[in-house]
Amino acid sequence: GIRCRGLGAGFGRVGIAAAAGGGLAESGASGRQEVLVLLATRAMTLALTVVDQSLLAYALRPEGRGAYAVCVVFGVLAAMLVTPGSARGTQYFVMARRISLSQGMSIGLAICLVGSAIAIPIALALIRSDLPFFDNADAGSFHWALLLMFCWAVSVVTQLQLSGLRRFVRLAVFAFVQKITLVGGIVALVWWLRLGVDGAIIALSLGHLAMIAVGVADLRRHCGLRPEWPSLTALRWALGYGVKGYAARVGLFLDQRAGVLLLGIVSGSFLGALGGRGDIGLYAAANGMVMIFLYIAHSVSTYLLPRIAGQEGGRPELAARCARITLWGTAGALLLWFAVSPFVVPLLLSDAFAPVVRLTWVMSIGVCAYAAGEVFFTYFLGTNRPQVCSWALALGLSVNGALFFTLYPALGLVGVAWALTGGLFVRSVFLWAMFRRASGTPITAALLLGPGDAVFLWGVGRSLLRRRA
Repeated sequence: GIRCRGLGAGFGRVGIAAAAGGGLAESGASGRQEVLVLLATRAMTLALTVVDQSLLAYALRPEGRGAYAVCVVFGVLAAMLVTPGSARGTQYFVMARRISLSQGMSIGLAICLVGSAIAIPIALALIRSDLPFFDNADAGSFHWALLLMFCWAVSVVTQLQLSGLRRFVRLAVFAFVQKITLVGGIVALVWWLRLGVDGAIIALSLGHLAMIAVGVADLRRHCGLRPEWPSLTALRWALGYGVKGYAARVGLFLDQRAGVLLLGIVSGSFLGALGGRGDIGLYAAANGMVMIFLYIAHSVSTYLLPRIAGQEGGRPELAARCARITLWGTAGALLLWFAVSPFVVPLLLSDAFAPVVRLTWVMSIGVCAYAAGEVFFTYFLGTNRPQVCSWALALGLSVNGALFFTLYPALGLVGVAWALTGGLFVRSVFLWAMFRRASGTPITAALLLGPGDAVFLWGVGRSLLRRRA
């Protein structure tokens, strides 16, 4: 297997093999240290996420924030639709030691290039069409979203390879660099040059380009990444995995952002009279704030995936522990948000976004369920059963869509927030049931904290105190 060198290859006693399941003899302490580093560095990234949300809110106001949201959804959704297997597929086969890192990266880049070449002319035709969705922003802003499409796709390929190689420290640092670039771009392009929505999209693209640059440089220096023509056999493997998880990948993105997409779609109908760009901006801001609390779930899932990929049975006991810790950690953070949000939201986003407070309260219920479900989602990805994720997401999105058209006319944006919560809750319950069926693990094992969890968390706390001393 490939071995990586350098700071990112370890933290403390954490050695790193390129493929998960490579016989790495990790100690409990080393695993706790990895989680600690992830949480600490992501906390800094989290702070910058709040900053960029605040800068966008004050600069663009609800209407501009809505235009920015529909352009980002358009660009990223287009990228997902045309790049099956580029990210998760290549990551899985590199982790399982069936292809090399160089093959994985070259296949991922090839799929992104070909997919973008297919998507751009179709997207340009859609932008010039009479579809009401494209009335929510200027045509020039949608054109910049096509740059975001390619940058986002390649950035995700790079990030997932770093994650699959367990280069967690470096990945966390690179995510921080990405956020700094984004915030700097917003200040320069939106606030100083006053480029508005276009500047915000360009800044987001620059952030992804920064991730690509530092990530590829690290993989070349420490993990032996070299230019290499993609193998047709490996390309078929990645595409096959991508097809199985295609609906899951698209659905995972829409799971959180279906409200923005649906509000944009109905903007030209009788429902659009209820709100417009302002509604989209308020909903997008609320969504952006509350989804920050998924950082805990994302950190734990990043830790979990390489440890179960290629492992017989997928280590369900580890997945259950990660699920219950994630669930209660997220619930605690959201309870704190309930208490402070009436004071924090007007300060961070301006008084124009005051309705966001109520929306985030409703969304928090779904996000809490989502947090534990994210771990089971990772479990099925790591055990080469992405189709289960696709089923779960299809179910959740169906519920979300049905509730949207039922509740939005009656309750306005609060109804859209309840639709999101309903979809996330149903999706997570389904994943919990499938995990129980696949592993035989009792649901209580994924719900109730036990003495072992206290020891685990105590070790993390002691490690943190030692590092502060």
